[in-house]
Amino acid sequence: MPSPELAGQARDTGEIAERFAALAPWNTRFDIGGATFGGELDYSVDQRVPTFFRWFGAPRTILELSSFEGAHTLQLGEGETTERVLGLDGRPENVARSQLVAELLGRGNLEFRQEDLETVDLARHGRFDAVFWADLLYHLDTPWRLVRDVARVSDHFFLDTSYWSGDKDQVEVDGHHGGWYDEGDYTDPVRALSGLRRRSFWLTLPSLLKLVTRACWAVHDVEHIPEWGHGPRVWLGCSRHPRHAAA
Repeated sequence: MPSPELAGQARDTGEIAERFAALAPWNTRFDIGGATFGGELDYSVDQRVPTFFRWFGAPRTILELSSFEGAHTLQLGEGETTERVLGLDGRPENVARSQLVAELLGRGNLEFRQEDLETVDLARHGRFDAVFWADLLYHLDTPWRLVRDVARVSDHFFLDTSYWSGDKDQVEVDGHHGGWYDEGDYTDPVRALSGLRRRSFWLTLPSLLKLVTRACWAVHDVEHIPEWGHGPRVWLGCSRHPRHAAA
């Protein structure tokens, strides 16, 4: 017969499993109390958050754009100096999943809110020491709008994005070069990994860098990933040019 402690642990694990099941399907895997819950995506070896801290030091307040199911948010909240992380995501089910994980792990410095990141007014959420956004820009149909809007809320950002490569089907939209990408059928269960619109615009790398610099950002760190998912990827560490930085 199991000890009372083991019985209680099993009961807690069962309750956690029920709460996860209520928000299924999940994409991300979480380890809680020695047990595994959720999906298959493992963020434990993901290097984007460590790179963010290496490039930007010790931000106290962090805005995360497209917080998904909260895996990166949890890592950002573990920073030695991190006091607050606000995660914004366009899907209410992602916000609910993130809030559950933060609650179960006792992460009181994490907040999550639903926002359509194509149209959000970031200034409504205040200012932040740095912005972290991964797996988002290439899911937007007007990515240039959000790049410009970030400058209203922070002087530093880490950007991880895929970009358009090659000349095939390349077009120009509002002065930006790239290509249209079909985000897929919204009846597909994997839509949680896609954008909120039917299609997105992938910028070419030269057009992305031009957009960033024209929006008053200076690129001080770059890491290239030749192949990731559907094509090449880049990580950028950017800070507002000193003459444009907020006082």
